[in-house]
Amino acid sequence: MENRNIRYRLYPKSRDRAELLKQCLGATRFVWNHFLGENREQMQRHREDASQPKPNISFFSLGKEFIQLRNRTDWLRELPCAAIRYTLKYQADAWQQCFHSGKGFPQFKSKWYDQDSVSFPMGSFKITGNSLFLGKIGQVVLSGSNPYPQGEPRLVTITEAGGKFWATVCYTVEVVPKNANGKMVGIDMNVGQYATSTGDIRHVPEVQKLEAKRRRLQRKMARRQGPNRQRGQQPSTRYLVVKSQCAKISRQLANIKSDWQHQESRRLANQYQYVVVEALSVKGMTKSAKGTVAQRGKNVKAKSGLNRSILATGWSGFKLKLAYKSSVIEVAPNYTSQKCNACGYIDKENRKTQAKFTCVACGHSGNADVNAAFNVLALGTQAIGHGGRSQGGT
Repeated sequence: MENRNIRYRLYPKSRDRAELLKQCLGATRFVWNHFLGENREQMQRHREDASQPKPNISFFSLGKEFIQLRNRTDWLRELPCAAIRYTLKYQADAWQQCFHSGKGFPQFKSKWYDQDSVSFPMGSFKITGNSLFLGKIGQVVLSGSNPYPQGEPRLVTITEAGGKFWATVCYTVEVVPKNANGKMVGIDMNVGQYATSTGDIRHVPEVQKLEAKRRRLQRKMARRQGPNRQRGQQPSTRYLVVKSQCAKISRQLANIKSDWQHQESRRLANQYQYVVVEALSVKGMTKSAKGTVAQRGKNVKAKSGLNRSILATGWSGFKLKLAYKSSVIEVAPNYTSQKCNACGYIDKENRKTQAKFTCVACGHSGNADVNAAFNVLALGTQAIGHGGRSQGGT
């Protein structure tokens, strides 16, 4: 069994139900900020004075405190208890991440700059076909191009974007049998494209016009935001209008990228049982080049543009979509772009340009990305021979 998230458009069917959903979204933000403020103050007092008790921030303890808050708050009692309380599970998880990663306290949520969501756990909803029943809200309708899987729904998360409601349903479904034809392909992921060991080069959709329009709107947002705005302060109506326009374009870009990734991953999964990819550290590759005050970075503007292009390609999302459709083998990316797949000679002079590969030892030439894909495939074949361990170049 595995979990599968499917996103649907949600239609409340009446203004009253739409208003109730908006109240639920606002209530989750209120509950999050209320308990976060109390726990941050208590944690700060404990750090200053060790004799002060630590806050009890488990989901069980926060849930008990929420029931007390709900009993003395009239408007909270009119909303679904389990759904509003479930936001404290995310806060408990955020506190645990704070302790283990040292990233600092969880942050407060803003009505104007953060997207609210409300999650209905099992027992607080029921799905029949395209009909969704939510406790204390009523019947709503789900609509979308995704099928309704034959599985058990475990969680429904509702958000609002652009004046529309969306529902993400987490199903527990049976593992779908993957392709078992024994074929293997290696792919080299590059900025804006990927190349396969069969010589095929697939490009991401052209979205330069949409990205340019979003950048213009972002600059307009910055001008209307003003230099002295503080977080939590209500922005101007002019700013919110542009923010809504910018968010619409961002959703279009995300949908285009996600659709391309799904189609390409499905195409590969239908043809091959094993797909070999490089274990790239996207976080490290997109690290800022600004440096420090004492030691300034170099080529900061060029590196920033490269980082945007890498993130826009969506390597991590592409690999995630491949993982549940086919068997993915990750290999170390060391020297895959400098190694000749014909003779095995490694030299940075082999790749004098971005697109052309010419081996200085044997004279083999061809597309640089396809050559790298052949090397990735060879490493994947070696990894299978070593029991599935990723083996990199030296």
